[in-house]
Amino acid sequence: MNVYITKLNGMGNTLQSIQCMTAEIAHQLGFREMGLYYYNANAEKPEHRNVRFDGIIAGIQAGDIVVCQFHTWNGLKFERALVEHIKAYHGRIIIFIHSLEALMIRGSRFMLAETVELYNRAEALIVPSYEMKRFLLESGIRDGMKFIVQEMWDDTLDVHVQGNPEFQKEIHYIGNVGFKGVDEWDYSVPLKLYSSVETRGKNVHRMGILNPDIVSWKLSEGGFGLEWYQDEQAYEYMRYGNSFLVSRYLAAGIPVIVPAGISCEKLIEENHLGVIINSLDEAVKKIETMNTSEYQKYVQHVEQFAPALRNGYYTKKCLINSIQTLFREDIGKSLAQKEDIYDLDDFELVSASLKESYSGNLALSWNLKGKPDGFLIYNSQGELIGETENGYQHYFLVKGRGKEEGFVVKAYINTRKGRMVVAKSKRIYLGTEKYDKALISLIMPVYNAQDYIARSIDTVLAQTFTDLEIILVDDGSTDHTSDIVDWYAGKYSNVIVIHQENRGVPAARNTGIEHSSGEFIAFMDNDDMIRPDMLERLYLSIKKNNCDIAVTSICQIINGNYEIGMQYPLEEDVAIMIDEFLHKYAANGYALFSIWNKLYRASLVKKHRFPLIIFDDEAWTPYILSYADRICYLDDALYEYDRSIRNGTLVDQWFRKTEDEIFQDHKRAILFYLEYGNSERIELLKGFAKSELSLFSRTTGYEEYGKLWDKINMEK
Repeated sequence: MNVYITKLNGMGNTLQSIQCMTAEIAHQLGFREMGLYYYNANAEKPEHRNVRFDGIIAGIQAGDIVVCQFHTWNGLKFERALVEHIKAYHGRIIIFIHSLEALMIRGSRFMLAETVELYNRAEALIVPSYEMKRFLLESGIRDGMKFIVQEMWDDTLDVHVQGNPEFQKEIHYIGNVGFKGVDEWDYSVPLKLYSSVETRGKNVHRMGILNPDIVSWKLSEGGFGLEWYQDEQAYEYMRYGNSFLVSRYLAAGIPVIVPAGISCEKLIEENHLGVIINSLDEAVKKIETMNTSEYQKYVQHVEQFAPALRNGYYTKKCLINSIQTLFREDIGKSLAQKEDIYDLDDFELVSASLKESYSGNLALSWNLKGKPDGFLIYNSQGELIGETENGYQHYFLVKGRGKEEGFVVKAYINTRKGRMVVAKSKRIYLGTEKYDKALISLIMPVYNAQDYIARSIDTVLAQTFTDLEIILVDDGSTDHTSDIVDWYAGKYSNVIVIHQENRGVPAARNTGIEHSSGEFIAFMDNDDMIRPDMLERLYLSIKKNNCDIAVTSICQIINGNYEIGMQYPLEEDVAIMIDEFLHKYAANGYALFSIWNKLYRASLVKKHRFPLIIFDDEAWTPYILSYADRICYLDDALYEYDRSIRNGTLVDQWFRKTEDEIFQDHKRAILFYLEYGNSERIELLKGFAKSELSLFSRTTGYEEYGKLWDKINMEK
């Protein structure tokens, strides 16, 4: 039996260098090399590609193992054909996932299903992180797939670093692509930029593109290595992929500065390898206030850690374990979501409630701290009545049970020995009303939602914040929705139903605003869910920080898969001036056009109603933000945006419109917030308009978007 590893040639950049380094480490273990070339594979005819592959894999015999370093940047067709050829020769395949294009590149999510199908052809996967492993399992990776988790890149240096770096209040950054904030760099701490990137930053020292060995030597003199992101898409991917830059800095012997949330955050924190931050401001402040003794402690920990990277031990571990897993049943099974070492303090069922739901059902809700793999539901007699393999779940509809029954919720994780319960609730019985007065008014427009409206209302009734009124505006439903919402209004004193003729979502929201009595207002769509502590968490943050608006990240549900989205690299639970908030996100304004993951001061909302147009959320969100003063943020994914439960959404309707009709809808929304938004923040609003129109122009190719921006930009 021979073991091969693919190696990419002809690309001439860091991506190729990483593959070459991995192949060189594999050579030390006796692996043979299988060379691939980077070229325009999509232009090659299949018969020519087949001849190419016959040459590449000519030496393979039945039972040989091939570790495929993916992706190759030659496209999925190329990679799929390569895998099929190896299998035709009865070779065994391990895929070493360096990066996942469907997650890394904006607009490539459509490739995910085909990519997962390709991965399912392998016997084992080497993945960058536990988050990537979990994501792939939730995205359709077959049962029984074996995983090896990489955790971090190696950096096998060809040059001896100096050792004992000096405490220097300076930051190093390597990369041919700049990062978000480099053009505004005017901090007292200097930034050394090892690239050809042009920048307007005032205290930036452009070092140019240097030989990697020279860069490592210069890094080892002292200071900090910075890993930061170019845009929100890059930041999102950092949760799943590994950064080679982090390893480059650590291998050179200096501590790192990394954004909170990246895949190796825990490893860096627990080994004291650097500083975890939420903003560049925070990074600079920590360096400015640091002393030599503190810095040397970081250096000592880095020096203890770095030899593993310099000698390629992370890669060797992955490669050895991946080969072993093909011959052993006890390594890498996908049943084990994590290593079988657990801290039970990481899991706690904080609250649970039972409410009457429509049609004689009972709605069981719970709030768990931690990330389990699923939940088990038992009745008073200890009988298992329901289970779910969804660790995000917090709602279960109990059918056919008496109101006097009690229920127990148990959270579990998968281990090699089976399910292990890590937290459980006390016995939960039907709760009683505690409604007093309305401090928060939640407004939900409803229309022909008979199949899912009860679920949405149930999750609102389960809120731990009790001083809540729920305003359901029935916008002329023609199915049984009206009967359902009327039942809830008759059952619960804090549920208010308003029936009106069909006038559309923005008109329904305005109706709800007119009838609201709370000090704060929240909005919700009639097919979504909210976590039990969402309103309480947002309320406490908005009161503590004296803000006008509080916002949370979201959990997006697509075809049963859960993805965390709308995350912002902001310090949590602190007041942020709205100008700073708008300035940071002007370049990505389209990510803000959601009204439902926020809590607003009612006095602000009542003065600024929704425009009666398509894309009213796109128009209203920048508009309302422009009149706020302070905002606060919680990265807890408290709102669950579900677009897998129904058809006929606004997105579906887009596909039935012409390009110009869609353009005109966007145009009306943009012109609304430019005309009616706070005139003192018009330049920031124009920043949103530029971002939106640039995005639409790139994704649609419709030239009218560019013309509209040119017109807006010319106006004073």
